[in-house]
Amino acid sequence: MNPLPEWLTPLSHRVEQILAQGRLPHALLLIGRPGDGLHELGRYLGDLILCQADNRPCGQCKSCLLLKAGVHPDRLTIEPEGKSEVIKVAQVREVGHFMHETAQQGGNKVIRLVGADRMNIASANALLKMLEEPNRDTYLILEAGSLSRLLPTVRSRCRIYKLDRPTFEQAASYLGGQGVDATEVNHRLSMAEGAPMEAVAFDQDALESWNRQVATFQRERDFSALAAFIHQQIPQRLLRQLLLWVDAALRMQHNTEVILPDTDRPLVDRLSQVEGASLFRFRDYILELTGSLQNQANLNQQMWSEQLAARWLELQL
Repeated sequence: MNPLPEWLTPLSHRVEQILAQGRLPHALLLIGRPGDGLHELGRYLGDLILCQADNRPCGQCKSCLLLKAGVHPDRLTIEPEGKSEVIKVAQVREVGHFMHETAQQGGNKVIRLVGADRMNIASANALLKMLEEPNRDTYLILEAGSLSRLLPTVRSRCRIYKLDRPTFEQAASYLGGQGVDATEVNHRLSMAEGAPMEAVAFDQDALESWNRQVATFQRERDFSALAAFIHQQIPQRLLRQLLLWVDAALRMQHNTEVILPDTDRPLVDRLSQVEGASLFRFRDYILELTGSLQNQANLNQQMWSEQLAARWLELQL
């Protein structure tokens, strides 16, 4: 039985059929949001390839039991590391060494590159050499959130699969199956932009932080107080929340249905009264700041906190 949620099973079935026919390419590139199950799909396909039974994945063969125990010697997982969260060339060289080793279980070998779009130029070029000369019975699964951030030469040597996003009904059903209280489903999915795996993972601190940010941005008009509050928040979480508000307000301006937590709707209703051009400029600023924070670990937090506070207040809510 396929353990994946229903919106991922059509894609997994396609790969299963290709594998059964002996036509599976040596490099699969999965494109999608982690919160929609990108990593769950990558892990499942790796298990599928390593299983040694006819009806894969069987869950009972030696290979499957090693996978369950997390000690399969023929599986390698590479993830971004360090403050910069990139996949470095030394990690890709580790992939090269692994590819040339003999499979200890006598079957296939699988390499998962989690966050493959976080490779730098040197690591991407090192991987390219391996993609050009794939080893027999060795399969690479690249998991990426963005296709555009991968080198065209890397993309062209992979079979690309794009994940479907779940419908609201599918996502809500998944949350219910994970034990999320029905009264929290809408709130959590709004926070996660409809991504169910991410919505399930929110802890109480994240929910409370979200509500504090709603309340503060809705009422606070003092520049110094708002800047001080921003300075205390988790940057990526706050910027994502601001972006959600702006995008929701823009959709409202075009009479598009918007799913929001009840706590956020009054703020977004007011934000939708702001001129669209001003909202787009603020949106561009949020995206620019998000990118800067991702690429510059030493960005002055007090400076950008004050700048963000000033730009928010300039919207004249």
